[in-house]
Amino acid sequence: MSLFIAGRSIPHAGLLSALCRQVLALIDGGPQWLQWAIDAHEHRYHFTDESMLLDGVQQGLHGARLMWLPSVGLQVGPIKLLSLGAEHVDALYRLEHGEHGSLLSDHVARLLATHALVTNAQMQACRPFLASIGAADAPLLQQLDFRDALAVYRLAHEHGASPDAARAEAASFALQQARRPTEFCDYYRFYLQATHAGSSVELRHERAAHTLQTLLPMLLGALDGPQLPQLPSPDEVRNAIGQTLASGRQVGYARISLAAQQCGLALHGQALDHEFIRDAARRHMREAQAFLNDHPVHRGLLGQDGASVDFPIEASSQRALVRVEDNVITLAQYGRLLGYGGNEAEVGYQASQA
Repeated sequence: MSLFIAGRSIPHAGLLSALCRQVLALIDGGPQWLQWAIDAHEHRYHFTDESMLLDGVQQGLHGARLMWLPSVGLQVGPIKLLSLGAEHVDALYRLEHGEHGSLLSDHVARLLATHALVTNAQMQACRPFLASIGAADAPLLQQLDFRDALAVYRLAHEHGASPDAARAEAASFALQQARRPTEFCDYYRFYLQATHAGSSVELRHERAAHTLQTLLPMLLGALDGPQLPQLPSPDEVRNAIGQTLASGRQVGYARISLAAQQCGLALHGQALDHEFIRDAARRHMREAQAFLNDHPVHRGLLGQDGASVDFPIEASSQRALVRVEDNVITLAQYGRLLGYGGNEAEVGYQASQA
């Protein structure tokens, strides 16, 4: 036999689950590869489970983790589809194979919304937002991969497309500082979340840049995160975080721009001398680690790419978001809630943070 899943020989497609076969049928060339692999005795293929089979077939055939469903206009990982269940995958299959009707369209629209799946058309809706802040023609934002596009889409969803001088000022600052589209989103938020005194845009930019350049070197140690050999379960994430904290290491941020944006929230626009910035950054990281230690992760939400998982944590007056991306566990958000119990203001936490 040539194909094995979890050590079990697969001599015919009927031994796969019905859901796995449904997802495989949505991968262009997927069923044909499966039959070829079963028949091609000169090759042997081993997968730990059906999700790894689907991911392997997609990447092996197309050199990309994300599938393209043209009728829906959706880029999505096959592992994510597997998590949706048979009814939803069947609806996507029927739409992709030419079935029409308002009931089917409504079903697909609901499942996209329920599972936070964003179509390419929705991502393109960020263009009016970028135009409203004067960034539509920025060279940095012309070529976006999937994660970049999703980050900019979420930023646009947060702020809308109404022209605003402060937002345009923030965008100009972010374009000066960023070297990747996701960094643009981080620095845009960084600029808006604090008051930068100055009688002109240039002076406010200069002072914000000074704050940022003071903060960044202090965060070089805030970029660590446990690495695992494969996409982990909640138990594995919980154990990895526990072992990391117990060893005296931190669960840090995935990139320094995000660390600056999140730690920068603790500055609150106060007099920003070196000591104040250093103390605020240290306090933020110390509180974040203590919160993670006291509040282990539980249920996670698998990302659209099928290669990332978000674990939101909320307790008392604090919130955090732990993210697993490319099998690395990092802190995506952490902050306190001011005025908790009423119309609280969130500090350090945006629900749609990329």
